[in-house]
Amino acid sequence: MLKELDLKPVYDSADCDLVRDLIVPLLTNSRDYWRGVGFFTSGWLRSACAGIVPLVNGGGRARIVTSPLMQKRDWEALQAGDIAKRDTVLHEILREHVVDLEKALSQDTLNALAWMIADGVLELRFAIPRKFDMGGDYHDKVGVFIDKFEDMVAIHGSFNDSAKGSLNGEAFSVFKSWEEGQRPYVEQHRARLTKLWQSGNAQFQVLLLPEAIRHEIIKLQTAERPYRVPAQINHVSLPEDAVHELGVKLWPYQRDAIDAWIDNDFRGIFEMATGTGKTFTALAAAADRRIAMKQVAIIILVPYLHLLEQWRQHSETFGFFPIMCSGNHDHWPSSVRSKIQDYKLGMLPSICLLAVHETASTKKFATAVQSLPLESTLLIVDEVHRLGSPHLRNALITGAGMRLGLSATPRRWYDDEGSQMLSDYFSGVCFEFSLSEAIGKFLTPYRYMPILTELTADERDEYEELSRTIAVLASRNFDNDSEAEERMKRLLLRRAQVVSVAENKLPLLLTALRRQIAGCMDAGTELRNVLIYCAPGSHKAVLSAVSGLGLRCHEFVHAVSMKHRETLIEQFAKGDVQVLVAIHCLDEGVDIPSTQTAYFLASTTNPREFIQRRGRILRKCEGKSSADVYDFIVVPNAEFAYLRRESDLGLLRREMPRFAEFASNASNEFEARAVIRNIVDSFQVLHLLDAKPWDIYRQVMESVEIKDRS
Repeated sequence: MLKELDLKPVYDSADCDLVRDLIVPLLTNSRDYWRGVGFFTSGWLRSACAGIVPLVNGGGRARIVTSPLMQKRDWEALQAGDIAKRDTVLHEILREHVVDLEKALSQDTLNALAWMIADGVLELRFAIPRKFDMGGDYHDKVGVFIDKFEDMVAIHGSFNDSAKGSLNGEAFSVFKSWEEGQRPYVEQHRARLTKLWQSGNAQFQVLLLPEAIRHEIIKLQTAERPYRVPAQINHVSLPEDAVHELGVKLWPYQRDAIDAWIDNDFRGIFEMATGTGKTFTALAAAADRRIAMKQVAIIILVPYLHLLEQWRQHSETFGFFPIMCSGNHDHWPSSVRSKIQDYKLGMLPSICLLAVHETASTKKFATAVQSLPLESTLLIVDEVHRLGSPHLRNALITGAGMRLGLSATPRRWYDDEGSQMLSDYFSGVCFEFSLSEAIGKFLTPYRYMPILTELTADERDEYEELSRTIAVLASRNFDNDSEAEERMKRLLLRRAQVVSVAENKLPLLLTALRRQIAGCMDAGTELRNVLIYCAPGSHKAVLSAVSGLGLRCHEFVHAVSMKHRETLIEQFAKGDVQVLVAIHCLDEGVDIPSTQTAYFLASTTNPREFIQRRGRILRKCEGKSSADVYDFIVVPNAEFAYLRRESDLGLLRREMPRFAEFASNASNEFEARAVIRNIVDSFQVLHLLDAKPWDIYRQVMESVEIKDRS
């Protein structure tokens, strides 16, 4: 594999044979070869055949973008190969002549070239200037090699892919993805090639071989073009195997999701567990539409600024190069209008806009996109549940022909009207992939350890007083009484805060951490990869107390800049930072896959929040076989169980759905149930062991309906 090669940082033809000493070993150990080069001839195939043969035999593929400067015999071989893709007789004739690929490359190179084109082993595309009157040729020389482990090597230098290139004074710089300082160079070169391949380069447009043949753009090594360039050369859609071609592998369930969306008339919501690849599935669906339609406009909406960059990177992998739309990106309205104009003139096969929810819900955004043809517009909404909020609903483009929502938890908590609106707009959930289906193969298995916590006497008194006041208010009919509704919200929030920041949680956390530290010391290791979720306002105290144990800690909150967050995640993965103390900013979109232990201090009842938080730590990571979730569950004092006070029962009804959700998918489900069974049994509510959040939700809503009818 590529990592096993002893690669030098620079290869100079004065000191070595560039093909024999660099290109051939790289091809031999690669699965995919991407190349952008100013000049290509079949003579290069002949000289590099020692590397080409193992690449082909291993199921690999080569993709080359070159300028339209070719020898006539090579051009004729390419045309023959293209015809053979559709002519089975010619295809078989070619195959008969290439029984031994290595021999054919050496002795019958042109026939081998045609056969490789026919079989899709080698694909050439041609870069021509977008502004023909300016002249100039594509003259870059860059290559990227990728092996089956996704390790990559990028080369950049002056060498052309021709037999003569081996005779010139040439050199290559070499960059390896597994070397930390070199990875940015590899990724940028790969992004440049991907962008060029999909004709996203601002200077050159790229034509497929059939288009090149149709327009006869090949120069045949004459001083001037022997053809008249058409006034406009339309781009073409991606080939049928576009997803595979781009190096993206989809799991069967992701393809099933796309099929379900297509069957649902290109509308629907993907309700897929956090960490199962909703982003890639959605972009693959967009790529499918680009293949099937002559043109497609893609609008992607995400909830947070930091997700713009994540989606941009993933979009470019699929050949989409989005315009970023947010308050942090200047001049996006004019960029959008200009791009839409080119798109409507047929100059682009697709246009991609990437906006945050807040920006997309503004009149400015609606005005910027209003001229897009709606029937060919695909709207993709990440964390779609958020657009059920009244102030964000304007982001949902009325009349968009294709609609795709993404969320692990699409239903809105205690907002049936918002949930129904989203369901109506997207035509419901078209595909589900649950956590139980994903754990093991796609997500990390986890153990669930509930830690039972009681309120202090003062906290219990406050909780009971708040509960009594809430009960009195709830018994009244305050329809259209906004003041009473606001008071009820404040009381509910205050009662939830009493539970969320319960004083006894911190000592229990420190006890659990000391136990972990001792266990690591006995094993001769160091505690690392611990994540602590706190309630808002409490993280400073937690950070101070945990640091007091001698652990290297850092906060991970909204005040930490995006750039610093990336550094922290890297330090956390390495063990330089042992513990991260976080609040809401980890609920959606930020992945810390190296997390092995999580402590949930914040006692949220909203399944969207705690399901998202659990999903953050279940992503797979090298060296990680399982994860541990410690959950601080506030329970009433068993001594008062005989009184069956409504406030005690209410506390259990509040905390137990989270327990039921977490325990049901844990590898130690029955061990977890044993921890809490006695307390719920003493209050005669054993049924709560299995009552998940939406079960309780339905019961509450049914009771409200009964009350309203009475």
